[in-house]
Amino acid sequence: MRHNLYAILTTTLACLLINIGCSNIDIDTTQVDNFIKAKPVWAEGRETERNLTLSFRETIKSHFTRSAYIRLTASCDYRLKINGEFVAHGPSVAAHDHYRIDCYDIKPHLRWGKNIIAIEVAGYNDDNYYLLNQPSFLQAEIELNNEVIAATGSDFKAYDFKQRKQDVREFSFQRPHIEHYTLKPDFEAWTTDKDWQSEELVTLAEQPAKTLLARHVPYPDYTIHEAEKMEQGLYKFKCNSTGFLGMTIRVDEPSHLQFAFDEILNDDGHINGTRLSCYAYLTYELEPGTYHLESFEPYTMQYVEVMATKGGCEVERIYMRDYCGSDVRRAVFECNDAEMNRLFEAARETHRQNALDIFMDCPSRERAGWLCDSYFSARVAFDFAGHTRIEKNFLENFLLPKEFKHLDKGMLPMCYPSDHPNHNHIPNWAMWFVLELEEYLHRSGDRELIDRAKQRVYELIDYFKPFLNDDGLLEKLTRWVFVEWSAANSFVQDVNYPSNMLYAKMLEVAGRLYGDTSLMNQATQIRKVINEQAFDGEFFIDNAVRGKGGKLELTRNRTETCQYYAFYLGTASPESHPELWIKMLDKFGPIRQTNNEFVEIHPSNAFIGNYLRMELLSQAGRSRQILDENKSYYLPMVEKTGTLWENMTAHASCNHGFAAHIARVLYRDILGVYEISPTEKKVTLRFSNCGLTHCKGSIPVGEDSVDVEWNAEDGHVKATISVPDGYAIDYSIDGFEKHTISTPQR
Repeated sequence: MRHNLYAILTTTLACLLINIGCSNIDIDTTQVDNFIKAKPVWAEGRETERNLTLSFRETIKSHFTRSAYIRLTASCDYRLKINGEFVAHGPSVAAHDHYRIDCYDIKPHLRWGKNIIAIEVAGYNDDNYYLLNQPSFLQAEIELNNEVIAATGSDFKAYDFKQRKQDVREFSFQRPHIEHYTLKPDFEAWTTDKDWQSEELVTLAEQPAKTLLARHVPYPDYTIHEAEKMEQGLYKFKCNSTGFLGMTIRVDEPSHLQFAFDEILNDDGHINGTRLSCYAYLTYELEPGTYHLESFEPYTMQYVEVMATKGGCEVERIYMRDYCGSDVRRAVFECNDAEMNRLFEAARETHRQNALDIFMDCPSRERAGWLCDSYFSARVAFDFAGHTRIEKNFLENFLLPKEFKHLDKGMLPMCYPSDHPNHNHIPNWAMWFVLELEEYLHRSGDRELIDRAKQRVYELIDYFKPFLNDDGLLEKLTRWVFVEWSAANSFVQDVNYPSNMLYAKMLEVAGRLYGDTSLMNQATQIRKVINEQAFDGEFFIDNAVRGKGGKLELTRNRTETCQYYAFYLGTASPESHPELWIKMLDKFGPIRQTNNEFVEIHPSNAFIGNYLRMELLSQAGRSRQILDENKSYYLPMVEKTGTLWENMTAHASCNHGFAAHIARVLYRDILGVYEISPTEKKVTLRFSNCGLTHCKGSIPVGEDSVDVEWNAEDGHVKATISVPDGYAIDYSIDGFEKHTISTPQR
């Protein structure tokens, strides 16, 4: 006993002596952009094999640990565990032939003595809209007390357990293979047993050197939350959720189980796992025993249904480990209308699930980022986080490759990072990339990225030149010409006027970004021609076609969305088309469901028409109308899933990144924070009488914030405004007889 006490005392004294003056130096792990010793490795000769999962393991010793980090990246996905406990999933995605390094502080996960570092890595080698089809590899190293003690290429062993079935179908054409496992109760012993050994060892070979980048963006939120049991075999999360589906189950006989999941239930109260043209099932073939299971890939769901085709199971727990953006919680919005508060929280929830390392389209059937969607998502990211780190990664990914090998020169991928071997693209969606660059510059002041983008922008402009007709308009654009998910998509040939409105705006923006007056003059001329051809005295027509004699003939196809394009993109203005402006504001939108007016004008869908409508209502200062229309449009979505949808109905994705733009609308048109300009150090406020009596909010700006609170009563609004040091305040008041503004010092 005396000997043991002596050992404890001397060990404690040694710890104290070692740590005196040797405190751990904090580093920003998102900025790590290289390895010290690690080399990229994979199973010899199998780097292009489809759907191969390898399990990498290394045992390290930790005693007097002052600092401990692991750096790693991979071509597809990895899952990191230490002593059997989940630590992280990654990597942060990047462009073709580029790989971002994740770096984790693992000191909190280490125990005294031996520790097992376990990394599962998937090599999909599959074309999809989620992960690039590139040869598989892992590159990883562990650093303790400023010394690399283990690295791929010299350490780490890898195993092919064949627990995950390799020859299976894809989850969807936008995502790689489904998860189908054959397991025994000890299937994870390799992550926990210090004396574990296996014969499934594979020979590793060093792979070609990789072009490495820093992660830059915040690390994910891995919060765990539980599902509630609804009835036998059916479980529900509080709202639509994205992450890794986990479960604890017991099987008493050999069993074949499927866990179906989806965002909504069918009319019969069950799940249709193929609703989104996906195969939304996790499949397990299990020997008797108790299992703690967690999906390797992230999925989106509100409901889970357990089905057995052989045997059965006793479910003890169903949970979700979130895989979501972590930098959204500082933003605050609260008013005296509980429905608006719920809508804001639904927007936050939608955004955090779609803003992990890029701006995703949706986290369910695909996970790449679409242009145009990102134009709206980037605004929300700035409002929620106060920085442009995710947006910079998103835009930079389009600039890094020398070329996009499956696309014509100059064209940008419609969504990225992803592979498009069918050469498909949306020509007019690429135009939104240029529009977003200008807003990014305003948010970030990052002129360096804008200058890097110049060649890509001018190559894009050159791409469109062969499609210009004698009138200077784009005609017969190829591939997928997309306006929005409505009848407007049926009127895209031969001359589509909404696409030309967007083209003019792109040229105008490029002209401003790069001081090119010829582009701005071209934009002015295009708008003039559109007005001469497409405006019929009442509405803008969507398209014109070439007749048999080669003459351009106007159709009578007219859509609500075309009118929104015209005003939002500068082809029309309230001054140039006053009657259409008022008609559009008063007679369109959700009121069309009951007024039966203008039945010949095809209605808009959520994206992009209804979102452009909110921008125009804001321009008109109609905050009360915005509040009412938001309720009509979006509260049914909040009631059903707690997230916001791709369309006005639930037949498609019920969790779509762009839809979080409603948070920007609430901040701007209800709270009154019309614009925050970090580059000008200015906050513009516009208080309008929206019918509420109270509203307050906080919008992050870097490490600081803009804080606004107002109360309205009897035509008098009283507002308190606090802004970061050095920022100027400009405000206007509309709809109130009196106002009191106070700006206390921080």
